Amino acid sequence: MSIAVIGDGWWRSACDAAGEDVTTLPLAVEPSANPYSADAKARTAVGVEWLEAVRSAGASAVIDNGGAGLAFVRDTDDPSTIALFHERADVPLISHCVDPIVTIFQSLVWPAVWQCLQSDTWFKFVWDKPQAMELDAFGVPRVHHMPMAAPDRDYDTTPLSPDGAEHAVSFVGGQNTTYFGSQNNVSAATLLAGTFAQAVRSDMPDVCFYDVFFDLYRLMDPPMPGEPVETRMKKALEYFNHKLFYNATLCIKQRDRFVVFLKRKLGETFALFGNRWDSAYGLSCHPQLPTADAYFNHFRKAAINLNFVNGNADSGLNMRHFEITAAGGFLLCYHQPEINDMFEVGRECDTFHNEQELLEKIRYYLEHPDKRIEIALAGQRRTLSDHLYSHRLRSMLDTVRSSSQILPVTPAGSAPSTSQQDPIYA
Repeated sequence: MSIAVIGDGWWRSACDAAGEDVTTLPLAVEPSANPYSADAKARTAVGVEWLEAVRSAGASAVIDNGGAGLAFVRDTDDPSTIALFHERADVPLISHCVDPIVTIFQSLVWPAVWQCLQSDTWFKFVWDKPQAMELDAFGVPRVHHMPMAAPDRDYDTTPLSPDGAEHAVSFVGGQNTTYFGSQNNVSAATLLAGTFAQAVRSDMPDVCFYDVFFDLYRLMDPPMPGEPVETRMKKALEYFNHKLFYNATLCIKQRDRFVVFLKRKLGETFALFGNRWDSAYGLSCHPQLPTADAYFNHFRKAAINLNFVNGNADSGLNMRHFEITAAGGFLLCYHQPEINDMFEVGRECDTFHNEQELLEKIRYYLEHPDKRIEIALAGQRRTLSDHLYSHRLRSMLDTVRSSSQILPVTPAGSAPSTSQQDPIYA
């Protein structure tokens, strides 16, 4: 089949690896810009171009990362009316959402985002189970859970050398929250829900923010089946606003605390690569790795590759889990609830739960190079066999086929219309 992909990222290489014909559509913003910054005008500017390209290629689906394929087309007879590009093209839009919904559409007004999300031919694959659950609970159709993966590329599968490490311990990733900066003036009322959630999860780690907010403490009436879309939209907006503090605390819980701890405990033995650690905490750090080759080669040059998940996930794994293991590096990561779904802990990677356990495992694996090399080889075999984006592509296409009559596409006019007037620009 023929697939149109937005941008020249990992979905292009995944289609090539899976043997699918592929057409590349340009991003709605310049490649150097954040794709999440595309506003309604930018998404309308590319709509006609994408529509013509999809029809010319005979594409059966459009695949994107983070909703970058959401675009609009004006009605030629009535320019004040616009429709979703993929509905006008009569093809499903398949989005892999690797960040929260409120992040990936940061330049669109919330009512417009919510209206677009109701499209029954837009399939939203979300990397974090609680985030997929909450969207489904708010009545967003076609929501599915789909983990992240490693990009399809040539990986060195040579076993690591016990004497070849340039860094004893390394972490690659930035410091990403400014929520606790002195410049922020945050209302105390917005802190309560997140504080409750972290308190509850300290005793019940499987409970997510949605459970605490609606079920345990009933901080607001939950979304109800059959209520108007506008009502659910308003509830969702208030819910996500309350969740901001919780996400910021997750940055501390799942990432920042360990970086600060190790840098002050291990000093230069801990090699830190990424932005803002110096300005946020006064930590010495290396700049970002300059190229993809340097990035993947780095994981083979560190005896222990640490991974700390950012604050945008309750339970899911980020790309670094899969990139480190695909490259053949040894992975030691903070224990996320979904890790056991992806890897056999202790055989294909290892995990820790707190500072004491982290330090103990660092010492153990530095003293037992043969063990970490054995785990690195097993982790690489697992990722290359199960966790590449070409594997995710096949799963997503199978889900689309099995969950609707789409692929082959529905006849023109059979999909529900989400055509709208210009308030999307409000």
